[in-house]
Amino acid sequence: MSSLAAEPQTGESGLTVRDVGVYLVSAHGKKMNDASLFRSTLPGYMQSRRLSADAEESDKPTPLGLITFQGSEVKDLDILVEFPSGRFLSHWPTARIQSRRIYWRSQNLSKSSSLSYQIPDLHWLSPLQKADRLFVNGNNKCERFILYDIEIIHAPEITMTHSADGYQIQSREPGDLHHLTIIQPTDDPDSWKLAAVDSVPGLLKKTPQTQTKPGEKAKPDEVNPLSDAELKVKAAAEKAKQLKVLGNQLRNVGALPQLLPGNSTDKKKKAAAKKPAAKVEPVKVPYVDTKAVAKQRILDFWSKYLGDQGLGKPEVDHLLRILSEYGFRDDQATVIYCMDEGFLDKSIPLEITPYPEVLRRTAIVILVDVDPALQNHIDQLIAQLGDPVWAKREQAQKQLEEYGRAAQKQLQQATKHKDLEIVYRSEQLLEQIK
Repeated sequence: MSSLAAEPQTGESGLTVRDVGVYLVSAHGKKMNDASLFRSTLPGYMQSRRLSADAEESDKPTPLGLITFQGSEVKDLDILVEFPSGRFLSHWPTARIQSRRIYWRSQNLSKSSSLSYQIPDLHWLSPLQKADRLFVNGNNKCERFILYDIEIIHAPEITMTHSADGYQIQSREPGDLHHLTIIQPTDDPDSWKLAAVDSVPGLLKKTPQTQTKPGEKAKPDEVNPLSDAELKVKAAAEKAKQLKVLGNQLRNVGALPQLLPGNSTDKKKKAAAKKPAAKVEPVKVPYVDTKAVAKQRILDFWSKYLGDQGLGKPEVDHLLRILSEYGFRDDQATVIYCMDEGFLDKSIPLEITPYPEVLRRTAIVILVDVDPALQNHIDQLIAQLGDPVWAKREQAQKQLEEYGRAAQKQLQQATKHKDLEIVYRSEQLLEQIK
């Protein structure tokens, strides 16, 4: 599947750690890799909080985090994965779970060992056990990689519109979107239109910098505690404190009415919190080719980029298996990009002790339900809820159920439809979404 020319070389004197993952998210959702977006296809001994996939889909690749090790052998290595705003759903091998942390303590990395469990050859994770990577030994378990499945709280702030020669993207994400591609279905189920751009700027908070002379270090602003301005601030704070104490005393004796919930102070805070949104300029994402291309060409397009980021063939092939499954849809265009490394380090901090010679972190996001054309498709499905054929009504309801919140607004409008069958089924779907 990968078209990498050669495996990146790693010196025997050091350790290279690669942390890669894919995160599926709906434009109308609030979580990346939400438990409701897909089911687990991990082997039975890798326990998961997700619902297990049906037997016919048990070999379907699913988005997961993967950590691999290459280079010299290491003893007593500690690996800590944190998730400040999420929850873990699965991990392997066995690790300590504490609050929002997964901790693999005192792991030994070796070039030869015996696996604790053998993954069947036909399983989608099997290639990882056969890859040229170090074995991970710890807690009486041995594996050739570390897996983790984390649900991250994050609502995407990306909008997309069509243009004459491709698309336009507007992003309010906290970091840049790298190697952004849009995969658009065509009438031919084996061909796709590909649009791409190197980067889409995000809303990074910039701290004001004071100008300094060449060769001169910037000095922090000094605050004089005895200045007139500082004395006025302190006096105002002290007076406010005294008035608050006096007010409480008067309320206790009944001289002043008690404050009710939702007072003017709360309203002021809410008003202050509503700040005008920063203006975001749209970025053009043109088609790479005027003609539709095969799926493999798009995967090769990503394979080259990932190889340039320092990933090896096992990691690239792992990512491409997942992209192939979730990035190509026949009902809508999907947006795929690499997450900003700063945002990745903040959302899923990774700590390795002792620190490796090389650490590569790559996170790919697959954004669905952002295509404007999807809304027309949902309208067609809602109309199909009233089809005279019962099987077609059931089929439409099942598809709308899969769209979830992406169809919520239009389903609410459908509850006022003159066709009672459409009203009934729309109400059912809305109950399931809630």
